[in-house]
Amino acid sequence: MVITRINEIRRLLIGAALITYHLLLITSCSGDFLEEYSQDLSRVQTADDLNELLIGDCTMPLGLFSNTGSYFQYQNANYAILHFMGDELQENLEISQDPDGVGIRNAMFPYFTWQQNCFVDYESKSTLESAEEHYWALAYERLNNCNIVIDAAQKMELSGTDETLRQQVLGECHFLRANYYFLLANLYGRAYSPSTADAEPCVPIKLTASVDDVEYQRNSVAEVYAQILADLDAAENYLKDKAAPRSIYHVGLTAVYIFRSRVHLFIQQWEEARHYARLSLTENDALQDIRNFASTAFPISASNPEVVYSNGSSCLGNLLFQAPSRRSSIDYMPVYSISDHLVALFSETDARLNSYITFRADLYANTPTYHKIDNSTASYGKYKEVSDVFSIRTAESYLNQAEAEAHLGGDQEACRLVNALRSKRVTTPSDTILTGQRLVQFIREERERELFLEGHRWFDLRRYQVDTQYPYTTVIEHTMTWYTTKKYVQMPSYTNYYRLEPGDDGYTLNIPKSVRDFQQSIGSNPRPVRQPFETVSY
Repeated sequence: MVITRINEIRRLLIGAALITYHLLLITSCSGDFLEEYSQDLSRVQTADDLNELLIGDCTMPLGLFSNTGSYFQYQNANYAILHFMGDELQENLEISQDPDGVGIRNAMFPYFTWQQNCFVDYESKSTLESAEEHYWALAYERLNNCNIVIDAAQKMELSGTDETLRQQVLGECHFLRANYYFLLANLYGRAYSPSTADAEPCVPIKLTASVDDVEYQRNSVAEVYAQILADLDAAENYLKDKAAPRSIYHVGLTAVYIFRSRVHLFIQQWEEARHYARLSLTENDALQDIRNFASTAFPISASNPEVVYSNGSSCLGNLLFQAPSRRSSIDYMPVYSISDHLVALFSETDARLNSYITFRADLYANTPTYHKIDNSTASYGKYKEVSDVFSIRTAESYLNQAEAEAHLGGDQEACRLVNALRSKRVTTPSDTILTGQRLVQFIREERERELFLEGHRWFDLRRYQVDTQYPYTTVIEHTMTWYTTKKYVQMPSYTNYYRLEPGDDGYTLNIPKSVRDFQQSIGSNPRPVRQPFETVSY
C-alpha cells in the first residue's frame, strides 16, 4: 500500500492505523491513507470479525526459531531485550569459537552492556536503528490496533451471544492496551516514584484510532499509570460476568487481577496490590508441584495449571542456546548461561534448580542453562505454547500479595503465602519466619527464583530503587567478547567488562533515534556513555 513518508513515520510513532486483518485486507493500493483505513474498518460487521482482529492484530506476533539445515534463524523475538539488561544472564566465557549463528550477540550488545546509543552495534556502526525503533513501534502498533477494535466495537449494536463476545473483545483489548503502556512506561520512562511521577516524562498516550497530524508530547509517568489503571477498570467491567476463557490465549478475570496487582506494586499502592492479588487467588490459586518433575520436561507450558494467560510465544531458550558450540569434546554449550548470581539463590533442595534450569556434564559442561520453556532441537521450526514476556501465572499472585502484605506489616500472612508457594517447589521446605526488611528481601529473592526470564526482573530492579519503605540497589556486571579469525576459525580475542551502577540513567532507554529525529517534540532521555572498566585479552 502506498503511504506517504509522513504517515509512515507517524505510524511508527503512534502505531499503525491500518491493520492487516487477513480476512478483511483491501486489495486496492491507491488512494488516501485515512480513506483506505475507513474502507477496511467498514467491513468489520460482526462480533466474530472483532475477535479475529483481536487475535490477529492486537496480540504479539509468534516467536519462532528454526534450522534450515544449513543455518539457524529466528523470527519475532519480541521483547527479549528485557532478559539481557538485568542480572539473570551472563555471557558464556567457556566457548572457544564464535557461537553467534543468528546475530543475537550483536543485536543485544547495546542493551546487554547498557550503551548510550542502542542503534550502534559492537563495531561502533549505526546498523541497529531499525531494531531500536522496533521496540517502540511494535507496542504502539499493537495498542493502536486495540484502539481500532475498541472504536469499532463501541459502535456496534448486538445482542445475545454476539453481545457477549463483543464485550469479551472489549475487555481483552483494554487489558492488552494496559499491558503495552506498562511495557512502554518501564522501557522509556523512569520508575514510578510517588514524589516525582507527576513531573517525569514518560511516553505519549494515544487512545484514538485515527492518524492525527499533531506534534506529540510525552505524558507524565503518573498520567500513563493512570491510563493503565483506567484500562484495567474497563477490562474488569467487561469481563466480570463472563465465563472463564477456554484457552490461555484469551483474557479472563484472573489475568486482569494478577496484572493489576502487579501495577499497584509498581506505584507502591500496597493495599490495592493486596486486594487484587487476593481476588486473583479467589479466582484461581492453582500451583504446579514440580518437586518430582521429570528433569527432561519443560515446566512452563499451556498444560501448566498456573498459566492463566499468554500473549505471543517464545524463542528465548533457542536464542540463548543457538547452534551447538564446541568446547574440547563437549558439544552444545549455550551462548548465554544463567548468571552465577541467580544460581546462587537456589538451595540444593529447590526443585527449580534442576527444572527451571538444567545442568548436564555430558553435554553442557555443567553450564547452567535455560530450561523453562521448550528449547529442544526437536522444537526447532515449531511455535512455543507460551510467551517468555507476556505470560501470567498464578505463582505471581502469591508473590504479589506477599510483597504487599510485608509492606503493610502483615508479616505472618506474607510468610504463609511464600511458604505455600515453596511447598510446591522445595523438596524439604522449612517455614519462612521473617519480619520487616528481611522478609521483603526474601520475597524479592523468591520472586527472582520463581519468575526469572519471564520479563519481570529488569522492571523489578527499577522499582526497587525507588521503594520509599525498603529501597534496594545492586551493581550489575556484563561482558562482551570479541572474536577474530585465526586459521579460518573465529576465536576469542579479548573480553570487555561493563558495569551498571545503582541509579544509573542506563536503567531507562532513550527514545529511538528515528523517532527523535522525526518529531523533536517527543524529547529524549539522558543516557551515559558506557566504557568497559576492564579488558582481558587472550
